[in-house]
Amino acid sequence: MGFFSRSKPAPRSDRPLSDVLKERGYIHQHTGELEEVVNTPRTLYWGVDPSADSLHVGQLMGVLVLRRFLEQGHKLIVIVGGGTGMVGDPSGKSEERNLLSDETIDSNLKALRTQFSRLLSDESFEMVNNADWLRRANLMEFLRDVGKHFTVNEMIRRDSVRPRIETPEQSISFTEFSYMLLQAYDYLHLHEHNDCTLQVGASDQWGNIVSGVDLIRRKTGSVAHAFCWPLLINKSTKKKFGKSEGGAVWLDAAKTSPFEFYQFWLNTDDADVEEYLLKMTLVPKEEIDAVMDEQKQNPAARAAQKKLAYEVTTLVHGSTEADSARDFKSVPEVASGKIRDIIKDISTSELRRLVEQGGVSSEKLGKIESIDTEIASGDTVRIGRSKFYKAN
Repeated sequence: MGFFSRSKPAPRSDRPLSDVLKERGYIHQHTGELEEVVNTPRTLYWGVDPSADSLHVGQLMGVLVLRRFLEQGHKLIVIVGGGTGMVGDPSGKSEERNLLSDETIDSNLKALRTQFSRLLSDESFEMVNNADWLRRANLMEFLRDVGKHFTVNEMIRRDSVRPRIETPEQSISFTEFSYMLLQAYDYLHLHEHNDCTLQVGASDQWGNIVSGVDLIRRKTGSVAHAFCWPLLINKSTKKKFGKSEGGAVWLDAAKTSPFEFYQFWLNTDDADVEEYLLKMTLVPKEEIDAVMDEQKQNPAARAAQKKLAYEVTTLVHGSTEADSARDFKSVPEVASGKIRDIIKDISTSELRRLVEQGGVSSEKLGKIESIDTEIASGDTVRIGRSKFYKAN
């Protein structure tokens, strides 16, 4: 199943891609010489988990890296893992994932195609479902032609597997243990059928990606490459980027409203904001330098956070929604009255806990001390870091 976006092609860059990747902080690890790997036009691919019907902000950096490759004339294939998604990737997880039905995967694929089409803004990429070839694979032939090139000794040493084996309360099924074989086979398939010579991904995928590089070398004698960008880590929480108090921050407006999305970025810590401007936006480096100079002159004005929030919201939801979020035009309206009565999408016990922890305030009253506090018409209530309600 192939798919080509119909968006306007991205403008081509006249700068070497290696320079752009270095400038934006996108380089973590790669095979071969960087300039030869990324500056030479080639076909590359990135794999996406189909377990949700939307990308989240943790994946946005990967999409922007793909845009940079497209701007340099590379050909791009996006694999949405309808086959591997039924197995599960052990990377970064401590427990088995729930296996997805065919119907759920197909529905998620359609939603993800729409998002990629908009975010990549290029007509040349292809999207495929690896279930198209994995479901046709013959078990005995797969074990003979692929499995024999992997040793269990090597597989259990992988960072994604070893903790699941060494920790008594955790375990890993043979299903997830086999994931790296399937991903390597994806790379081999695209190499043989699409002349793909580069797989890219986040740094936690390095082991799986180089397994494909090795399999291609052993099966065909050809040279293939791997390139990984670093994971973003919130410097204050030490947690993987992309999580908020309520869970993942989604790119789908139905899952995370444009206003909440804007507020997520607006609440970026000072220690992280320059890195996010470089890695999560398309703003030129000289503009980022200028806004960071402005930030240093007047930190309280949070010019960098405002720039970040507006640019990413525009990129994902468009300028109209970004303008609305910036100007508080899209804040949900509630009736005036006691907080416990007007905030209906948060349980009373949860609301009480947030009040006791100092997590609820209003524009006119400041910190709220009780869930029985009266909120007058025209006042704006803030709950946590990113939920706002305007009383009418």
